[in-house]
Amino acid sequence: MTTVEESVTETREDIPLKKGKKLRNWYSCNEDSFSGFRFVIVAFGSLTCVITVALLLQIYYGDYQIIPHGSVSTDSLECSKIGTSILKQGGNAVDAAIASAFCLAVTTPHVTGLDAEGQLLIYNHRTRLPPNVIDFTGSLTVPENIPRLVLGLAYVHQQYGSLAWKDLVQPAADLAERGYLISKLLVEAVTKSKAEDLYGRLEAGQILKHENLSISLYKIANIAEDELYTYIQQKQPVLSQALKFTFSNYDIYIPNAPLIGPSLISNLKEIEKFNFTKVDSIKPEYVYRLVEMTQNTYAEQNIKDRFHEGTSSNVAVVDLNDYYVSLVTGMYGLFGSGEMTTHGYVLDVPNKDKPCSRIPLIITDGNFICGRRMVLGANNFATATQLVATLLIAEKNVTEGIESPRFHILGNETIGVEDHLPAFGEDVLEYMKTLSPDIQPISEPYPSSNIVEKTKDELSSHSDSRGGGIASRF
Repeated sequence: MTTVEESVTETREDIPLKKGKKLRNWYSCNEDSFSGFRFVIVAFGSLTCVITVALLLQIYYGDYQIIPHGSVSTDSLECSKIGTSILKQGGNAVDAAIASAFCLAVTTPHVTGLDAEGQLLIYNHRTRLPPNVIDFTGSLTVPENIPRLVLGLAYVHQQYGSLAWKDLVQPAADLAERGYLISKLLVEAVTKSKAEDLYGRLEAGQILKHENLSISLYKIANIAEDELYTYIQQKQPVLSQALKFTFSNYDIYIPNAPLIGPSLISNLKEIEKFNFTKVDSIKPEYVYRLVEMTQNTYAEQNIKDRFHEGTSSNVAVVDLNDYYVSLVTGMYGLFGSGEMTTHGYVLDVPNKDKPCSRIPLIITDGNFICGRRMVLGANNFATATQLVATLLIAEKNVTEGIESPRFHILGNETIGVEDHLPAFGEDVLEYMKTLSPDIQPISEPYPSSNIVEKTKDELSSHSDSRGGGIASRF
């Protein structure tokens, strides 16, 4: 049975990694301790030997540092830690993403589950070849009652996984059996969706166990891999190459059509025409232009009719070997169809007509191989636009970039604004009202975006407070 254990080198985003100190001189010299010429000679001779040894040791061993090996960022601390535990066992970024996704199907059933759809973007920065996209969204028909997320992740495992399938599913099964702390966001989602029939009346801080889901996950974990892969042959997810485009001297990789990636490119190209700088990003007009361009793109490309915007949960992973993975999963709406199966998971609503608006992203410095590289995901291209602009134009760090206020484009191009701190200033809202006089407040739960960033060999990561998670790294 796989369990998650703490390590002395494991940290969370709220416990920063610290570099070790350089080897310092450990001797001292006090003239009052000696007398006579002989003692002076002995002292200097000893001092010379000590310095020589110290220098040789430092040259040989180098400075002592804690170098982060990998990081996982999700909407759940338990799931982030399960992901890093997989990395510590020798798994790669794909293994960690699979294990974290199964965990999220347990801890965040309002936004994802075993019947959820998803997209995965995988990139090897050492080869710098175009990333691959694996899409298991839309009307994917699954055989033998294998849930859609399971089939999609099984395909990902067949193509890129390194650890045994059982090792990746078992931690989620264990968690479902022993239970987890109910989050405030889950309680709010139950109330908002009137979904008390699914889990009863929940209170934040209580322990919630999923007995039937645990049994199902144990069965899934123990499916022989050869048998599992036969299911994939009957209905495979779509494997394609990611789009690459340049924005603000960074290369951005996203899924191609028929997914929503090309719409994001169109929007960012319009924004780039303004030649905004970091200084401009603090001005109200900057946000106004982001809203205006995004609103126009929604209208011109008929986004609301072409794409469905459901729930989303994002897993971002970077491993020791510079594999980067962004996985976004989700359902048609909160708790999907609202129908609980006897197997302990909620069925999603079949969506045969429209692709989803979710979008995984990988961003790399276009000029420097060891510059900023970011792995993240978004629920829609309006959110993706704001994240890209905040990280690249405003040059904010991962925490400030992810936690920045967000607007949404609602039906009839109405603007929605989250009641989330930090919030837009009154001057910005006044600008927005010229585009949409009736600005709609949006209540929780909000779509979250999680991120892992690597610059040179240093890792930083952040889980969006909108999703209630905490990133883990070791």
